[in-house]
Amino acid sequence: MFGEDHVQKIKNIPLSNSTVSRRIKDMSIDNEATRNEKIKKRLFFSIHVDESTDVSYLSILFVIARYLNVNKREENFLLCYPLTKRCTGEDIFNAIQDYFCENEMDWAKCCGVCTDGEKSMSSCYKGLRGRSKIVAPPVT
Repeated sequence: MFGEDHVQKIKNIPLSNSTVSRRIKDMSIDNEATRNEKIKKRLFFSIHVDESTDVSYLSILFVIARYLNVNKREENFLLCYPLTKRCTGEDIFNAIQDYFCENEMDWAKCCGVCTDGEKSMSSCYKGLRGRSKIVAPPVT
């Protein structure tokens, strides 16, 4: 695809597959830690939650965090999690709750939860909306 000159240059790079893989993983971990620190330092943030199904019929939970950073709105991809069980409001809430606990993020700082209106998300008792209201009453 690049030509013979580039192939030779790439072959001369002294990196094994495991080294490249490890460096990519290290960069990913650093990127996630930096993003989570930014979110934790904010007075408040909101999340956008979407559950989707990929081509192999696996349910995937996407969570995007939105917050103000120096008077500018930022949004970052927070979580991509496969839902291997059912896709109930409790399962969705537990996946987000586990991520928040693991990364020491505070539900009390979450001022809003945006969803697509699906019943498992928007139900005021058993959905994500109802469960998030229990741990963070001011959330809208």
